Amino acid sequence: MTWPVRTLKRVLLVVVTAVTLPGFAFAQDTLWNTWRQGGLQALHEGRLADAERLLTSALEQAEKYGLEDLRVADAANDLAVVYANSGRPLEAELLFNRALTIGEKGLGVDHPGVGATIQNLGILYATQERYREAEPLLKRSLAINLKAYGGTHVRTALSLKTLSSFYAIQGQMGEAERLIQKSLAILEESRVRQGDPQLVSTLEVLAAILRNTNRDHEAEEIEGRLKTAQDTTVYR
Repeated sequence: MTWPVRTLKRVLLVVVTAVTLPGFAFAQDTLWNTWRQGGLQALHEGRLADAERLLTSALEQAEKYGLEDLRVADAANDLAVVYANSGRPLEAELLFNRALTIGEKGLGVDHPGVGATIQNLGILYATQERYREAEPLLKRSLAINLKAYGGTHVRTALSLKTLSSFYAIQGQMGEAERLIQKSLAILEESRVRQGDPQLVSTLEVLAAILRNTNRDHEAEEIEGRLKTAQDTTVYR
């Protein structure tokens, strides 16, 4: 597996923990929320079996509120990420599409939460080398974030990084570098913490692009920044 595919697979985890369908936290639903938060924590820590068990329970609990309830979309998206990270792409695709259908109906096609699931599905297709299906989804997710947050928001930076990795997989290094530089500029302008995981992964992508284009001196400079960021990252 080459570096861009590994990067894309890591993005799946970042997306679900940072940009899940917002507004579905229904605090009064203690059991549903307890299972979901426990599942997300297990996913974050790489405990995929525990994550699957807890998020399956969260999905089953959500379905009690109705099969088109927004909680179902949230839980389906979360569980799909577990399946994607467990090498079960068919099950992941079914759940991402289920979440997307419910989200589009309940929130609208341009809602940022819907955009998060669109991006997850695009990443899944990219890791399967289904590039023609992946590209419009990743571009649509970026367009949703641009519309919702503007061109200087960290969520826009995340979409830019994802699209950059997508192009890098296919050897389109010029476009990949253009996008990752824009993503990095947003993070720098936003003054994210030195150890912010999104900054770390953005520097990883940029360093790899520079290495793949035989610009070793520039790559070494970025790798120096990357080491400093990794040494202070908020999670490893």
